[in-house]
Amino acid sequence: MMRVHLGSSISKPFCWTPPRIDAEGVPMAPARTTCTGCQQRDRRIAELEGEVAQLRQQLEQPQREHHRQAHPFRREKSTTHPKKPGRRPGHKADLRPVPTPDQIDRVIDVPLDACPLCQAPLYDQDQVVQYQTDLPPIVPIITQFNIETGYCSCCRQYWQGRHPDQTSDAIGATGNTLGPVVLTMAAEMKHRLGVSYRKICDFLQTYCQLKVCPSAFIRAEQRLADLAKPTYELLLEALRQSHVIHADETGWRVGRLSAWLWVFSSKQATIYVIRTGKGARGHQVPHEILGSDFDGYLVVDGLKTYDVLEVAKGRCNGHLLRRCKKLRDTVPTKEQQHIDALSNLLKEAIDLAGRRDQVPPEQFAGSVQTIEDRLDAWLDANLRRRTSSSDLDRLDNHVRAHRGEWLSFLHDPEVPPTNNHAEQMLRPAVITRKVGGCNKNLLGALVHSILSSVMVTCHRQGKRFLDLARKLWQSSEPQAIAVATLPDKT
Repeated sequence: MMRVHLGSSISKPFCWTPPRIDAEGVPMAPARTTCTGCQQRDRRIAELEGEVAQLRQQLEQPQREHHRQAHPFRREKSTTHPKKPGRRPGHKADLRPVPTPDQIDRVIDVPLDACPLCQAPLYDQDQVVQYQTDLPPIVPIITQFNIETGYCSCCRQYWQGRHPDQTSDAIGATGNTLGPVVLTMAAEMKHRLGVSYRKICDFLQTYCQLKVCPSAFIRAEQRLADLAKPTYELLLEALRQSHVIHADETGWRVGRLSAWLWVFSSKQATIYVIRTGKGARGHQVPHEILGSDFDGYLVVDGLKTYDVLEVAKGRCNGHLLRRCKKLRDTVPTKEQQHIDALSNLLKEAIDLAGRRDQVPPEQFAGSVQTIEDRLDAWLDANLRRRTSSSDLDRLDNHVRAHRGEWLSFLHDPEVPPTNNHAEQMLRPAVITRKVGGCNKNLLGALVHSILSSVMVTCHRQGKRFLDLARKLWQSSEPQAIAVATLPDKT
């Protein structure tokens, strides 16, 4: 008979029962026990197995989507009853304007004498009108400037004449230059629309019969950035005087160096900044742009860089709502109600801000105080939670650390509840990064910062950058031109 000695070093399980053996000496399945410790153990094992399966599914999901070419742009869930495309019923039709007789350049008669199939004569003949608007053949206009030159009889300095339509004073071997329209168009297509210079050259040669080298546009944009630098500084001063500024950032590259592109935007101006080095994503950048005298609101996302800034801030509730939506699928069922309470509270606050003009001031103030109290109660309830979840604890710490910044939009009507404006201003830079790449050197990064800031500001204010560029090209020296003084788009 085999004897087994159980030493003291072997720990006992929750509940130990001797193995059962049948009459033939074959071990039998252990009897089902009703021990409380075993039941707790089994429940805990089941919970852990469920969490492991859920985490494994979340891990496999990005790996599968990585092989889908269009996965960043697809819809995750389809709508049961999708909205009908187009405008709402009863909306006034937005048709092309009918040209006046003096706008018509040519008239072509299109006769129809018989049936095209059976050649039979037609009856009830009528005549209808169709208008077609097209571009004429775009042919470059070549201008010859007969420039008079000479030396001053007094100071002996060399001088040469300059016409307002000239973009350069180059003569001799470099005297064949490009005009202000094509240079400005190429710069705006590059820095605001995200088209590379090689594609722009191909477009000009195909549709405009104009052969240009990409390096010509690169040299021209550097001169245009030098001329527009005072205007850029004027926009920076206007930004610092704004009451609300939106800020956001994204990754960038300058040659082989990692960099960050920042955007700071208000109603009056939009400023892009590219920084490299150790402090490229530090608080030094927003502190440099905002200045030490900024006394408005800075609307930001959850980046910790902004925490050290001693300015009034408004946090993006859109980021917090998306975080709650993702977190709800990972926490246990008992803790989902805490996340749902926070999501509902934020949605009610945003809805209340949208009805600010429809609610009496006294009632609106009471509703704001109620939402503030509910947020405090949500934070207090998290302290009394019996179960512990690291994800929910991090969410609680994040909300608690910025307690006075989530509901700033309820106390100031000019502060929005989200930071969508900065994300929209950042989108053109992201498209430029994906399509045309970033910058090869620091000079290109500076040029992109200046030109994109001025172009986007002109576009948002309903101005044409071409009108501003014409004034800059006419002057051989940099000058500050206020965007508000430019004529509106027609």
